Amino acid sequence: MNIIKKVVYNNLVPMLGAMKKKSNKFVNVIYYHDIVRENAHGSQYTDIATFKAHMEYIAQNGYKTLTFDELDKDENLKFDKKTVLITFDDGWVSNYTEIFEYMKEKGIKYNIFLEGKNVGTNPKYLTWEMVKEMYESGIVGFGAHTYNHPSMADVNLEGYAQEVSKTNEIIKEKLGYIPKDFCYPFGKYSEESNEYMVKNTPYERIYTSDLRFSYEKEGKIIFGRSSINSDESFRVFKNKLKANYNAFYLLKK
Repeated sequence: MNIIKKVVYNNLVPMLGAMKKKSNKFVNVIYYHDIVRENAHGSQYTDIATFKAHMEYIAQNGYKTLTFDELDKDENLKFDKKTVLITFDDGWVSNYTEIFEYMKEKGIKYNIFLEGKNVGTNPKYLTWEMVKEMYESGIVGFGAHTYNHPSMADVNLEGYAQEVSKTNEIIKEKLGYIPKDFCYPFGKYSEESNEYMVKNTPYERIYTSDLRFSYEKEGKIIFGRSSINSDESFRVFKNKLKANYNAFYLLKK
């Protein structure tokens, strides 16, 4: 990122977001992936020290955190400057081994979108025993993240159905419910795939990575999430927590 883009991203975007704060209608959503002890770069990895610093800030500044189940209450869906939905993509084993006990101690709730193919089969991902323990704790919610983790911008209609049904069936078998929350792999989707997800799946809440103001589409909610990037400053993290980066999409159009 060149210096001009950095100035825009670090200063003008959050300034615009703060000015358009009333455009936030739904709860603010941030997301992480794998929590690691070293070599953390980009949005795919966050080192444990940085992650804990973020969580300490959330706890010390009185933020309310939610699980997916709690979004069934309309009052929890509404935007509130001191409420945040913390999400993780994929289902990495670190979401249990590195942070589960810590988050329980802090009383901070979080949510994980599960990849159907890798969870329970790949040692880098959660086991179903871990998932069940986390879910039963009441502080971790679980949603769907397709079966094979494809870009949903490139899958055909038959593929959409398979990616949705396989993971829904697994979650139903393992946890006893069909998820209401779904996240696009890589944050990528097409107008066609979004139409399909809204009209043909049981998902009530669909999550992108668009850094945009969340909106309603035919009775469903499409969330624009903010990725937490290890290479960004703590100041950027705080602005994302305040939903000040949800205006970024406006600049890209």
